[in-house]
Amino acid sequence: MHNRTKLMVLSIAVIIIVTLYLSWNLGTGWQFAVKLRLKTIMAIIVAGIAVGVSTLVFHTIVNNRVVTPQALGLDKLYELSKTMIIYFFGASTLLSINFVTDYLISLLLMVSFALLLYRFIFQKVAQLNIYFLLLVGLICSTLFDNMTTFFQVLLDPDEFQIAAYAGFASFNIVKMETVGLALLTILPILLYSFKHHHRLNVMALGRDHALNLGLDYDRTSRILLILVVLALASATALAGPMMFLGLLVLNITLELFKTHQHYILLPGIILVSILSLVMGQFIVLHVLNFKTTLSVIINFVGGIYFFWILLKENKKWQLS
Repeated sequence: MHNRTKLMVLSIAVIIIVTLYLSWNLGTGWQFAVKLRLKTIMAIIVAGIAVGVSTLVFHTIVNNRVVTPQALGLDKLYELSKTMIIYFFGASTLLSINFVTDYLISLLLMVSFALLLYRFIFQKVAQLNIYFLLLVGLICSTLFDNMTTFFQVLLDPDEFQIAAYAGFASFNIVKMETVGLALLTILPILLYSFKHHHRLNVMALGRDHALNLGLDYDRTSRILLILVVLALASATALAGPMMFLGLLVLNITLELFKTHQHYILLPGIILVSILSLVMGQFIVLHVLNFKTTLSVIINFVGGIYFFWILLKENKKWQLS
């Protein structure tokens, strides 16, 4: 099947699952239900674009199907910030913060951390050492996770429940102001990625080949890494942490589209990301009746897929 045909099939699948989500079991107050579900769909689309673009661009830089932007520790920093607000100022303070203010604070915190991380690495190494960056990101992720657990243990049970819920991705409560801010953040990143898809194609060849073809690899990598952080921070601030979503949608997209052309991969991974989120939210709403959260489903499926990838690669290494 041609790649353009696959994109059309994915688009039709997204339209079908979105229609099912909006129309399934509406009941008597269908106008109110449709209005709420439309807000959820808009948030899912924005978050899906952010996760898809950030994951694919990051994969282009590191050329690794297992390592995703979540390895930088931004998700864990998001959880830590919410827990610390509850610990120092009380759960009422977190609940009373305006959604727009909460989004901007989360975005500023995560981007500031990433910029400091990048500046530290760029000052210490002459060239962009992405593996050293990932190692530092993993260390920071573990540190933030342990600090979050430490502060949660000190909370009383009621506040602990609120802190724990803040660490799960959820589209159940959506504010259009927050979606609008996230869209304003992500749209320029999306346009930049499509406009410079030829550069992404060259970067995917590796640093040496990119330099031989005349691309300023180090400068382009830094710009793209900042865009990745902005997109991922927007998605996290909008919907919460989704650890295995990037891994899941990236590998599915690369299996579907056997190409390195980013003008195909970009819309492909966005459609796969949106489809995965809508299907997960459909299960949360219509099958499990909000008895769990979207991140539990994403992490469950993504975790199984992650182990399957590791086992698959391990067999290749043993054969070689």
